[in-house]
This record gives sequence, structure tokens and C-alpha cells, in this order.
Amino acid sequence: MILADFVHPEIVERFALLEKEGHLAHAYLFVGPKDVGKIATAMAVARALNCEDNSDGQRALPCEQCSSCRRISSGNYPDVLLLDKGENQSIRISDIRELVNRIQLRAFEARKKVFIIRDVEDLSLEGANALLKTLEEPGPDSLLILTTSVIEKNLPTIRSRCHTVRLFSTGEDDLSKRLTVEYKISDDAAHFLAHFSEGCAGRAVRLNEDGAFERKNAVIDEFVYRRDEAYFKQLLADKVETQEALRILLSWYRDVLLLKVSDGQERLINIDRRGDLETLREKYSFVQVEDIIHEIVGTLKMLDENLSIKIPVQLLRTKIWVRS
Repeated sequence: MILADFVHPEIVERFALLEKEGHLAHAYLFVGPKDVGKIATAMAVARALNCEDNSDGQRALPCEQCSSCRRISSGNYPDVLLLDKGENQSIRISDIRELVNRIQLRAFEARKKVFIIRDVEDLSLEGANALLKTLEEPGPDSLLILTTSVIEKNLPTIRSRCHTVRLFSTGEDDLSKRLTVEYKISDDAAHFLAHFSEGCAGRAVRLNEDGAFERKNAVIDEFVYRRDEAYFKQLLADKVETQEALRILLSWYRDVLLLKVSDGQERLINIDRRGDLETLREKYSFVQVEDIIHEIVGTLKMLDENLSIKIPVQLLRTKIWVRS
């Protein structure tokens, strides 16, 4: 997966223009869905501001070929730092203190030092407080880019000290075409991945690499057409896999409901199995489909709250199996 694939070039161009006109602020908060390209875009901004082919400020996008661009991409540039929590539950206070110290140092070679914090909502309270003073009084020639998927989870004191930049997902149809052309994914798989990822290119490619398209058909077959107890035992042992399976089922019965109320086949998520969907449309009543969707949503909520879902999943299986 190439990092540059998920860059939002219009945002990079905006930063280059702000720098050229002397209006670049010292701290920004990138807000957008998970895997929408926040980090890739922040890194592209770092490259654009330090590109050796843009020393005169006339180039909006980084050249991606010079030494600075290549080293920033590989993480080997001394004046660009990407900070995240790694395997920890939150970003460590020691990492924030190191970042604060590096902001105060003179640049080794960069025109603009860039410090990026991934998922800033994962800062501990102590870490957030340590960062506040730097947000108010940044070091010279420094740019802070914080990223978050949920802006409401961030302290108001951090939000108020940053300029907010929102990154939006790609349209599903455009992403589907891109996946087919650039990644040689089949039309049906690309269509499903684009819609299931809600238009987030990074998420769609990751799902493809993980075999999500094949896995989703296995989930549908096991829930709707089979009764393999070993499969469900293995599924329920993994929260992440269970959550994905329930989301797949939600997309499936959303498609059934869509066919119940309209003939909009082009809007189906699971378009590769339209024949099965058409059959189920005749077997379910509108109320039955709504009931199943309600059951799936409730089970997902219980899973998010770390409650046991063994019985709800069994009840869901019974409803689906009996009525299919």
C-alpha cells in the first residue's frame, strides 16, 4: 500500500498557498473518518513545505523525488516527527515531552519543522496538558498537525487552539472505479469494498488485502444458509471478527429492505449476490426485515459496550434461519 495513494491534494495545495502568502498558522486539527487519509495528507504537507524542488514556493505539491521528500516518506527526516500510541492505550506523556523539546530546537535542515500526532483523542489528560503550552507558544518555524476521527473526544482547550481542517471520504462510485483501475479489483468486489468502507480509500484497500470480500460471502452463507456450530464458536471468540460479521449482515439486510421498497439494484452493496437478495425479498415481509435489522443493530450496540452477545447472536441466527 503506497502512502501517497490516500493524500487529499487539495488540502496540500491549500497549505502550500498559506505558507507562500505568510498566512500559515502554527497548529491544525485534521478531522475525518478512520482511514480517510489524515496521516497521509499531513505527511504530504510536510513534504510540500520542505520539498527541495519548491524552494521558491512556486510548487503546490511535493515532487516526491528529491531527498527531502523521500526521507520524510520513509521516516528518516530529522525535522518531521509522527507520533502515535503504538501498542499503548494512550499516547505516553514521555513522548509528548520529547515532542515539546524537539519543537523548541533549531531545525537541522527543514524550512518548516512538522510534528504530527495521530489520534490526538488518545492523549492522556497529563499529555494533553503538557501539549497545551506548546499549542499556545510554538517554537519558531514549527507546524503542529493533530488528527482525530472523533472531534468531540478532544479537550475543548485543544480544539480551540487549532484551526480545524475536515477531510471527507471519497464518493463510493468514484472509489469503486479507482479500486478497479488502480488495484485491479473485480467490479463486484470493488463495489462492495467502496460501499462497505463508506468511501474511505485506505480502509477499502486494507479490507481488500485482508480478504474481506470473500469473508463477507462466508458470513452470509453461514448465517443465512448453513448451521455450522464450529464456525459460530470461532467467530464469537473474536470481537473484531464478530463486529465485522454483524456489519456485513447489516449491509445484507439493508439490501433486502431496499429491494422491498424499490427496484434500485444499482444501490445494492452486495450487488454480486443480487439473485439471492431477490429470492429473500420474496420470503421476508417488510416487518420481518425491519425486525432483523433492529436485532443486528442492538447486538452491535451490546458488543460495543462489551456485553455478552452469545444469546443475542443465537436468537438472530434463529430468526434468519427460520425465515430464509
